[in-house]
Amino acid sequence: MTFKKAVEAAPSPVNRAYCQGKQALENRHRRLVTCADSRRLTGSIFLDSALAQEPGYADKPRWDYGLGYKPENGRECAVWVEVHSATTREVSGVVNKLQWLRDWLNSEAEQLKKMTIFAKDDFRFVWIASSGVNILKNSRQARQLSQSGISSVRKNLSLP
Repeated sequence: MTFKKAVEAAPSPVNRAYCQGKQALENRHRRLVTCADSRRLTGSIFLDSALAQEPGYADKPRWDYGLGYKPENGRECAVWVEVHSATTREVSGVVNKLQWLRDWLNSEAEQLKKMTIFAKDDFRFVWIASSGVNILKNSRQARQLSQSGISSVRKNLSLP
């Protein structure tokens, strides 16, 4: 299945949120995501925006973006990106957003969940710092992130 078809299989209004390449990312965030071959970025969705006005979602800690990515050798997969300030105070909030995303994928978007499994662990759920990173590598918060499935906070995402 393609990322586009997986998005279209999701419930409304997400099923109408697909954009080509990185077009769903806000302009200020597009420069934070690069790919060695831009044709391998197969599409994107602004999940947070798509669900912001939906009953039951407006007050939830929603994840920002989903990207379709086709590695040179491998199956097309879904990569999930959160752009957020990166301080120790923000760790629990981003972990909550990740838990919300996992719950949403499990209950609402089975095809996107399946595509997420194909992503490499370090690209599956990515936190990009909106400014500097202020989380010490050996801190309790860094361990909390690692245990949640976010390997590290990045300044950008550069897909091979």
